[in-house]
Amino acid sequence: VVAKSIYKALEQFGFTNGSILEPSMGVGNFYSVLPEDMRDSRLYGVELDSISGRIAKQLHPHAAIEVKGFEKTKFEKDSFDVIVGNVPFGAYKIFDPEYKKYGFRIHDYFLAKALDQARPGGMVAVITTKGTLDKSNPTIRKYLAERAELVGAIRLPNTAFKDNAGTEVTADILFLQKRERKIDIEPDWVHLGVTGDGIAVNSYFAEHPEMMLGTMQYDTRMFGQDSKYTVCVN
Repeated sequence: VVAKSIYKALEQFGFTNGSILEPSMGVGNFYSVLPEDMRDSRLYGVELDSISGRIAKQLHPHAAIEVKGFEKTKFEKDSFDVIVGNVPFGAYKIFDPEYKKYGFRIHDYFLAKALDQARPGGMVAVITTKGTLDKSNPTIRKYLAERAELVGAIRLPNTAFKDNAGTEVTADILFLQKRERKIDIEPDWVHLGVTGDGIAVNSYFAEHPEMMLGTMQYDTRMFGQDSKYTVCVN
């Protein structure tokens, strides 16, 4: 459902076909639901896990799939029309000398590198953890804002992936359009705001609560009564 909806949005933004990269594709669920009128696109994929990667190759023989870590790929920068997918979430970092100085966690690293691979005017449409937009450290948001416009974001409730991935996590779909050139800018969404209930949240969601599919609450279930960890609850 989520993947199909992302393609629908890309269609509304004017994308019909071109070059598409999925940087952490698993077995290729995003390519399995590629709309009919985007089927002429040139598909590229990356998957670290050898079993998932080999399954993806069997399922999508027309896609150029590399079974390796995203950090080991050598795609040309500024070359893809669309980068799509569900990036890995985690508290760990990836070793890539080019991005080492930023100290990005894996999800933010994937976003930064994906944006660098998109052509000017191209779109990055990915699912990431809410930490990208909500954490107090704005480094990743500054990095993205200098290089792309946030066209929009949708916050999914923490149960969105419970049935198919067995995980309860608050995730965001981000739509970023790459700028023609890097500019020194700090739009509102680089910073945090608060919800009507006084819970810290990205300024974008503070201004557009209708883009959250639920309400923000403190997760007292997992983190106790004094929890400062927030979740989006439908």
